[in-house]
Amino acid sequence: MAFDIEKMNKLPAEARFFDTNVIWYFPNRWVVRWLYPLPVTPTQVTFASLLVGLVSVGCYMIESDVGLMWGAIFLYGKIFLDNVDGNLARVRGETSRMGRFLDSLTDFIICFLVYLVLAMRLVNETGDSWYWFLGGFALLSCLLHCSYFVFYLVNYTSVVGSYLCNRAEESIKEEDSEAYESGELSTLVYYMQWCHVFLYGWQDKAVEYSDRVSRRLAFGRNYKTLSTGDWYADKAFLTLISPLCLCTNNMAIVVFSLMGEVVQGFLFVVVIGNAYLFGLQVWKILKSRKEPVPRM
Repeated sequence: MAFDIEKMNKLPAEARFFDTNVIWYFPNRWVVRWLYPLPVTPTQVTFASLLVGLVSVGCYMIESDVGLMWGAIFLYGKIFLDNVDGNLARVRGETSRMGRFLDSLTDFIICFLVYLVLAMRLVNETGDSWYWFLGGFALLSCLLHCSYFVFYLVNYTSVVGSYLCNRAEESIKEEDSEAYESGELSTLVYYMQWCHVFLYGWQDKAVEYSDRVSRRLAFGRNYKTLSTGDWYADKAFLTLISPLCLCTNNMAIVVFSLMGEVVQGFLFVVVIGNAYLFGLQVWKILKSRKEPVPRM
């Protein structure tokens, strides 16, 4: 089968918006093209990203500027590979629910360990236990930002009718249990979904609640009668929230690590990231009050 770069995209051409995360991993199209004819699976690339991420964690444990530098370099490698696996799967037509959950679980493991080790470095260097709280808050903020972006992206792809491996709400539904019991859903995927819900469920619920409140503030008591396509199909909004993706949050840690300013990296995620998210949601509400959300 001939390589078709168009298949890398989650959305058809007419429905695409500018995703700012492409800035960080624009060379991946050439890597995907190179991997396409090779006997390398997307799952293997995901495991490679996990290994590179663990090397990053190991480097961050070296309490020196050299450790910070190599930790940042390998963390960028993890970010890059984390995008390659999905693109390779789409080009080959091998997207799956297993790949979806494996990718998200890998992201959580590496994020948790990176923030943990960086917080530990700060505590060891300064003797100030307050950095445990800062690191923890930065991690929670990072995960919440990611869930926020994914929520609106997945709802948009649902409206468009593409990339249906993801759901905006991944809780175990009755149809999932029935599919598992009938053998249509593998044991591995079923329990990976349980792990995903355990690790990400609170963020998903928080974002879903925030979205419901926002629609009510924007459209009043009749918000439930509004077509979801009208609310989720705002390409300008999707472009503006794309920096909240996990990729950009981790790139902030990479950049500040290279500068030797881990504290500022945490503060950037917590203060700038949360203020940006809140400001965008207020802007979306006010914009929708003035005029309908543009239809596709």
